[in-house]
Amino acid sequence: MKHIQLLIIILSCVLLASCEERTGYYDADQKEIINLLTGVEWKQTYEYRPDFEPTEYREEGRIYKFNVNGTGSYKWANWNDETIKGDLVYFRWTFTTDNFTVIYIDKSEQFWLIDKLTPSELSVTSAFQDPVLYPNTDKIVCRFTPLR
Repeated sequence: MKHIQLLIIILSCVLLASCEERTGYYDADQKEIINLLTGVEWKQTYEYRPDFEPTEYREEGRIYKFNVNGTGSYKWANWNDETIKGDLVYFRWTFTTDNFTVIYIDKSEQFWLIDKLTPSELSVTSAFQDPVLYPNTDKIVCRFTPLR
C-alpha cells in the first residue's frame, strides 16, 4: 500500500512539474498592440512594390477592419461616403510571433510585418511568406491611416 501511495505522489510531482505556464493571457504590450490594431478601420494610403512606381491612394482604396476575436474584413471603397466597389472580403487573422509584430491573414495568405503602429499610422511589409523567417522573399510596403 505504501508503494502505491509513493508511486501516486511521484507521478503527481512529475505531472505538475511538466505543466506549462498559463496561456491565453496577454501582457500590457500585447494588449496595446491589439487595441491599436482593432480600434479603428484602416484605409490604405500608400503601396510600394519593387520595380514599380509607388501608388498613393487619395480618395478611395482598401479599408481593413481587424476585430478583437481574430476575424476581419476588407473592402475597396470611397473614403468619403464609404461606397463599396466590389465585394466585401472576410478573413481570419492571427499573430505569428510572441511580440505581436507579424500578422497572418488567411484569405489573402499574406504575412504583415508591422513596421509602425500608432493611433494615427499603420505601416507594414506584406509578403506571401513570413518576412521574418524568409527575409529575401518578395515584399510590398503598405501604409494605412485611420478612416475617421
